[in-house]
Amino acid sequence: MKAKGTSGVQFSIIISILVTILLMMLLLLFATRHLLDSGFEFIEDVHASKPSDWLQLPPIFNYTQKYLELIAQNGSKPCHNIATKKVQLFGFPDFKEGDTYVKINTGEIHTLLLVAFDDLDQKRCAGGDYFETEISGSNWKSRAPVFDLQDGSYKILLQMHPSFAGVYRFRVILGFSNFHGLHRRPQQWFRNETVVDMHIEFVNEEHDSSGVIHLPRLNQCTKEDFQLDSWLGRWVSFGHNPSCSVDKRGRFRCLDAKARCSDPWCRGPIAALESNGWVYSAHCAFRIFTQDDAWRCLNKKWIFFWGDSNHVDTIRNFLNFVLGFENILEVSRRFDATYYRHPSQYVRITSMFNGHSNTSQNHEGLYSLHDDAYRERIAEFFREGTAPDAIIMNSGLHDGVYWKHLYQFVEGADKAVEFWTSLLNGLQGSKPRVVYRTTITTAGWARAASFNPHKMEIFNNIIVEKLKKANLLWGVVDGFDLTYPWHFDHNCSDGVHYGKPPAAVQWYGQLGHQYFVDLMLVHILMHALCVS
Repeated sequence: MKAKGTSGVQFSIIISILVTILLMMLLLLFATRHLLDSGFEFIEDVHASKPSDWLQLPPIFNYTQKYLELIAQNGSKPCHNIATKKVQLFGFPDFKEGDTYVKINTGEIHTLLLVAFDDLDQKRCAGGDYFETEISGSNWKSRAPVFDLQDGSYKILLQMHPSFAGVYRFRVILGFSNFHGLHRRPQQWFRNETVVDMHIEFVNEEHDSSGVIHLPRLNQCTKEDFQLDSWLGRWVSFGHNPSCSVDKRGRFRCLDAKARCSDPWCRGPIAALESNGWVYSAHCAFRIFTQDDAWRCLNKKWIFFWGDSNHVDTIRNFLNFVLGFENILEVSRRFDATYYRHPSQYVRITSMFNGHSNTSQNHEGLYSLHDDAYRERIAEFFREGTAPDAIIMNSGLHDGVYWKHLYQFVEGADKAVEFWTSLLNGLQGSKPRVVYRTTITTAGWARAASFNPHKMEIFNNIIVEKLKKANLLWGVVDGFDLTYPWHFDHNCSDGVHYGKPPAAVQWYGQLGHQYFVDLMLVHILMHALCVS
């Protein structure tokens, strides 16, 4: 009887162990399913016959309401007040024997999961962290989009074109935690912590008899291509001249003037960008205009700019580098002028600075429209016999300083949309082609400022969403994505501008600075204005 009792106890222990194992397996299954439902996919081989496409950002949908709710909820859970102390990255394949780097295939879209933990190694239960990413090499620069899953984990997507197979640096930097980038003065919360710094080898792996996965050819941008709310592009380099340096005028004329774009990444004289071979493309490719082409397109046209001082740089670079007015050294924040090539060829440009209703001041942004005289000055231009052919709009940097809370910025955006809707709907005849140029990615020191990239990305999406809902926009030019790969230092920017005039002077510890990022923007805006 004693032995039988002992056997019964052992049996009970075995049953308990089996139940525990079963519960752990169920828990593991649930956790894995949750990750997959959240959009996480383990990297695996994809057959080449399976269609592959360019990585794009999803359309903006209910964005404003979503972020207002997220900010309102922030602080309502205990883990909202717990900062991220470290992260773990999941999704890369294991190292194979003999490999120096992690290897993944070109062409495919690879999904990674970044998980945030607190100082007790507990996974955070809320989102709000802002991660900056970089994929960079000698002939490719881009970002890897990050999607906040709002549970302490973040989805990151990677893709490389087969023509650029090779080894690249992949970095992830924690800029702000817990939505702190949205504070009016967020400098004290700036983390600037590199949480991932590694090299990836993108390889052209052949899949069965079908060969390497190929991406669709990049076509020249059409009208429809400017309908995308936000872009996900890359800078690629061709014909780099390693011995090129700044000249006495501060210019970087590194390539032969006859050098042409490499198909399909752009079309036209790439040397005109003065970028030493770098060129930007997105979901489509852009045209680099010759002076004659630009004049054929813009002759007798009227372009109206409303935005910050980056518009001032863009206008000056447009006049200097594209239209041929090299003697114009500066333009003012607010002006209206007609520029003649000869009596039969001219273009009218109007600029209304919106950093402040008073041109000598700053830090109002959309709030500049509160001033009656400022609104009236804008409205006067639209009471003339003809309206501008195109309006290029922007707001953001000054808004980052002015508005104390996100909901106040949203109210300011609503009032701005109301003003422009009333103004443009009152026009007789054809209406202007309205292009919104999203705010740049601020660089270097400005990554910690009131107009940091976290805040500007959210502001951009809110304004674009509201302008589109009001049917005001013809299209979008994404200055944020264009400038993002160059925002980690001051080589191309003073922090808040990417188009300061060339000068052979000291610039953040070096002689001269690069201005080609804004020149690329000039040609993209030209493409938007000239595409039929």
